[in-house]
Amino acid sequence: EESLSRLALVVMAPASSRQVVYGLVGSLALALVLVALTGMQMVTDVQQGGSVMGKELIVPEQQTTELKAVWHKLRNQAMDFYPDRIWLYAGKETALWGRGKQIGDLKALLRYGHYETQVMTFTSLDIAPVRAVCWDPHTHVIVFPPFEEYPDVHAIARTDLRHYVATGNNLVFLGGFATMGLMNDIFGFRLKAEVYQEGPFYRSPRYAPGTIFETLPERIGEIGQIYGTKIGSLPPGARAYYDTLGD
Repeated sequence: EESLSRLALVVMAPASSRQVVYGLVGSLALALVLVALTGMQMVTDVQQGGSVMGKELIVPEQQTTELKAVWHKLRNQAMDFYPDRIWLYAGKETALWGRGKQIGDLKALLRYGHYETQVMTFTSLDIAPVRAVCWDPHTHVIVFPPFEEYPDVHAIARTDLRHYVATGNNLVFLGGFATMGLMNDIFGFRLKAEVYQEGPFYRSPRYAPGTIFETLPERIGEIGQIYGTKIGSLPPGARAYYDTLGD
């Protein structure tokens, strides 16, 4: 009956309307063809393990491999080991710049009790000087004294310093607010300075045992300028060997 009604509608319609009706019927037929093709594609997708209209996705079983990090010491050194070569920075941003006596005093302090140790100086933080120091295969310690102004260290030089530490070497920073800012910029730390923290300072019974700090005094007084760092701002894995709490 539905087919006869549609046929009668076409026959009874005026000529101008017939074209419209024929167009509607043609569009309907095209839509039915597209629906049929889509239905065939849906069946194919489901058979191939896909998902259509909320059906569960079927995927091959995946295998995962657990990764484990194993740490090894780069150099087996005794606790009383002391380096035989040290690089000391004495550039224009420090109080050592152009002051031979102060440089000599700090060298003597670094060599105290280890007079065979060589302490050499460099005075520029440009790419080439920093790379030459970091790539010295016989030196495993670089010392930076307090900075009087923030040093301009090129991004490539910062990368060399990070790599120097990552390969088991040591950077020693001797305090200062500009130094904390430099450490943050080089290593991505978030150290927060304590403007002033009065002493005394206590050796940590948790971290000092088994290190060179074990034989140092349990309590030290406030001598000279003290640059403090908030313990909560230390990076993960960092250790405070002396602090105001003694824990």
